[in-house]
Amino acid sequence: MKTLGVIANLDKPGAGEALRELVEMAGSLAVDLVFDPECLAVLPDVETLEVEAFPGRVEAALTLGGDGTLLGAVRKMGHDPVPLLGVNLGKLGFLTGVTAHELEAAVQALVAGETVASRRRLMECEFDGKRELALNDVVMSWGNSSHIAHLEVSVDGHAITTYTCDGLIIASPTGSTGHSLSAGGPVLVPECDARVICPICPHAMTVRPVVLPGGVTVRVKVCDHSKSLVLACDGQLFDEVTPGGVVKVCPSEVTVDLLHLPGYRYWDVLREKLHWRGSAVNAGGS
Repeated sequence: MKTLGVIANLDKPGAGEALRELVEMAGSLAVDLVFDPECLAVLPDVETLEVEAFPGRVEAALTLGGDGTLLGAVRKMGHDPVPLLGVNLGKLGFLTGVTAHELEAAVQALVAGETVASRRRLMECEFDGKRELALNDVVMSWGNSSHIAHLEVSVDGHAITTYTCDGLIIASPTGSTGHSLSAGGPVLVPECDARVICPICPHAMTVRPVVLPGGVTVRVKVCDHSKSLVLACDGQLFDEVTPGGVVKVCPSEVTVDLLHLPGYRYWDVLREKLHWRGSAVNAGGS
């Protein structure tokens, strides 16, 4: 790769230092860097380009921040996102598996074409004639009242149930380790072509998350006697859904490649991030 885009969350500690380090190493690695205009606050003399214009101009992009920074980059690039390698300057970082100390190794791997790619399919959320893409999840929650919500849910036209709950999460495998996991949902490995419907604080103890094939369309209607809910895609406000409103979530044709360093293993990330204990030496039995 000869041209890389750079996106940084300057609110993260170490972001400015990482940007300056990138500029210093660019010459020796014979790579051109194009920066998100927000980086001008730290690097006033670099070439910049709006993230929306990265496709067609850069071959891949580095995000410096946390998972939210990477998700924001995917959202801005829309229907043609370039491959992304996330450098974690935040706390948890499921999607941004490269540490700040590995920054130079990451750029070297990108230039040499030695990164490992994990292709992820996005979802498309439709409401009130508008559409929004989501890589992680679509969430309907809370709103301006603490009253209970009543949500009629169907899959490909077949009714599942009416959830009485605080809200609902529809997560991809990528987003299964996010809000859905904290609400009691399962971990879906990235290779799964699946979706999970996870109610938030359901009124009935027998209600549990449901795993569905990735190709289905989920329809959620806010019942007439329900409170209004806030609709968000990848953590960003999309709209307010009032009683009678219908939200549809279906698979998108859009995919994005998340890049990792050679030797990356998903299970290693889970053990580290979720603090799973126990020995992996004898995994598989004797």
